[in-house]
Amino acid sequence: MKFIDVLEAKAIYQKGENVTNFLRKKFGSEDNTSEIIEIAYDLQAGSYVENVKSNVDKADSYASELSKILNDNLERGDSMLDVGTGEITTLTLVLNKLKTELSDILALDISWSRLSIGMKFHREYREKKFPLKVFVADIKAIPLHGKCVDVVTSSHALEPNGKNLETLLLELFRVTKKKLVLFEPSYELNSEEGKVRMDKLGYIKNIEVTVSKLGGKVIDVVPIRYSYNPLNPTACYIIEPPTHIEKYLEVVTLCVPSTNFELKYDGQYFFSKDTGLVFPVLDDIAVLKTSSAILATSKC
Repeated sequence: MKFIDVLEAKAIYQKGENVTNFLRKKFGSEDNTSEIIEIAYDLQAGSYVENVKSNVDKADSYASELSKILNDNLERGDSMLDVGTGEITTLTLVLNKLKTELSDILALDISWSRLSIGMKFHREYREKKFPLKVFVADIKAIPLHGKCVDVVTSSHALEPNGKNLETLLLELFRVTKKKLVLFEPSYELNSEEGKVRMDKLGYIKNIEVTVSKLGGKVIDVVPIRYSYNPLNPTACYIIEPPTHIEKYLEVVTLCVPSTNFELKYDGQYFFSKDTGLVFPVLDDIAVLKTSSAILATSKC
């Protein structure tokens, strides 16, 4: 990422213009790449917390609906991963209402700034202490061992990745043992006006068809009543990953992104003896993106 790109994008954001549209044109890209998504959302860091604080009742109603569905799909002792957690607002409110006791709760986002602000919100608004671990990562390359998380969830995290839905689902299938409970925009349930908007923004669609194509199974699709935007209705997609004979891990294990090369923490950074790669930690938040890795074989 070049700093000049960020400066230009910041100027566009301050004008109130669409940053992702600007960056797509600048990079000559038809879709929202990981770099575009990171820049756009990092510049917005703090806006979601402000919105939730200004609309507590609405956010609480949305979280209540999500927590009920999650409760029905979780078992005591399960591990759960929230991908694209953003500023941890929805996750925090959902956890406050969740009745199922979980062994591990992990959350990732591509923006460090959003996680940093989100952890402040989480500490302020959580009603009890949860075993929450957050880290910076790309959903396309999750830094977890294959088949080590019981349930994966999301809330409009896959949304801007219209051209990359297959890639994202394959990566989610790779790490998931039991099921995916994804709260994502539904193109099929949307109005014609809403569909035009989703197409323009490069949002996902055809989730059910894509899951089936990749060997997964959509168990249920549940429309969510309390969607924030009527032009962007939410549905819960409950999905079973493809059933292959694979070794499941009992323990959630951080790894070099998209691999099974285990990462160890030495108190300063995460490192992989197998690859010689080192990943930084900033204010207790690990940055586990491939682009952030440092080759340091002498340290490993």
